[in-house]
Amino acid sequence: MIPAKGSPHHFMNFLGVSKVKITGMEGRFVKVMVHYAGFQASRDDEGVSAEAEFTLTLSTSEEPIETHPRYDDLSDFDVREATELARNPPKSRDGKKVLEPKTDEWDPLKLELYNDLRKGLESYREPRVTWTKRWVSDQRPEDLNRIGEIDTPEGDPPAVAQGRDWLNAGLTSLERGDVFENELSWELSGRGGWDERYYGDE
Repeated sequence: MIPAKGSPHHFMNFLGVSKVKITGMEGRFVKVMVHYAGFQASRDDEGVSAEAEFTLTLSTSEEPIETHPRYDDLSDFDVREATELARNPPKSRDGKKVLEPKTDEWDPLKLELYNDLRKGLESYREPRVTWTKRWVSDQRPEDLNRIGEIDTPEGDPPAVAQGRDWLNAGLTSLERGDVFENELSWELSGRGGWDERYYGDE
């Protein structure tokens, strides 16, 4: 039996027939190609699919070595001085000779940072964790006020420690047929959490 346009898929009820193409009518065999697209997502009173999918993604990003938590106990001045002297060492008046800074009284961590930068160690790999919700709805999501702000992810994200928290990182909504395929992501902060001054709700 050839399905009628708009009839639902036999087990994926959020899909419906969008196009039917029939070929080979002259011979003994008939080829029927049925194309499906988003059709119906409503499974509750709000028109939202009850079966949302959640994905945990772990990766790394490249960050400046001077921002590594290892150097959190150093003052901002010490970090800046070690970084500047390593990358732009002082020179003699004629510019022909590099002068060595006096490091005898430096904090060992400050000296370590300075020496690593001089050796060319410019960055380290910082873990990046993303929690993503995917779902189908009858309407495009409208509550976008939390994007770019500290937020509590939906679903059951992994527990975090060391003051980390989540940032609402963005939404993608694809219209397919009569439904919307949506993807909302949250990004985990580094140690200490996202800065409330920049990512708060005010």
